Amino acid sequence: MTRNVSTALLFWICLLLAPSVWGEEDPLLAEMMERFNALTNYTTLLDSEGGDGRNRIMYTYKKPGFIRMDFIRPHKGALLIYNPIENKVTLRPFSIRLFTFHLAPDNRLITDSKGHTVNHSDIGSLIRSVEQCAHEGTVTPLPTEPLEGLSCPRLLVQSARVTYILWIHPRLRLPIKVVKFFSDGEKETVFLHNLTVDVPLDDTFFAP
Repeated sequence: MTRNVSTALLFWICLLLAPSVWGEEDPLLAEMMERFNALTNYTTLLDSEGGDGRNRIMYTYKKPGFIRMDFIRPHKGALLIYNPIENKVTLRPFSIRLFTFHLAPDNRLITDSKGHTVNHSDIGSLIRSVEQCAHEGTVTPLPTEPLEGLSCPRLLVQSARVTYILWIHPRLRLPIKVVKFFSDGEKETVFLHNLTVDVPLDDTFFAP
């Protein structure tokens, strides 16, 4: 009960601090999409918590959509690789190669309770989802807030079905923390620790 009241108060305070833009795209939101379109690859430590529990994953992305997830928690040692050319996921649930599975990206074994799939798990997919939310609802710039030693611009994006609060890296102009509130009251928080873009990365890194 206290958490719900605190969340409601946060939204009202945010709305009082800055004017909302209805059904339009905020310049910072557009800049995030431009930055993602310009990069070649990125790596980050994903630390998320929501209805499916706590997850920590070393996440690597390379255009046109190769994804590698090295699991730390849960399923430590598990490896998941998505190949966009073949539209295929290779899953190795243990550190040994003996147990390897080839799956479609929408296979229920690797889809979470909210329907998130590996082929739509990258930052670009996140920004596009936020843009859609912005077109359906409102965008409110929030005061900057410190996060991991950085002074991060923030955005509050609200629609009838979902609400996002984003902390944006001041130099990379990409999200490094996202809090997502669903219409059913569930909350999901994702940190993108140590986000690094355009690092030397060989294609063999995405070989199963």
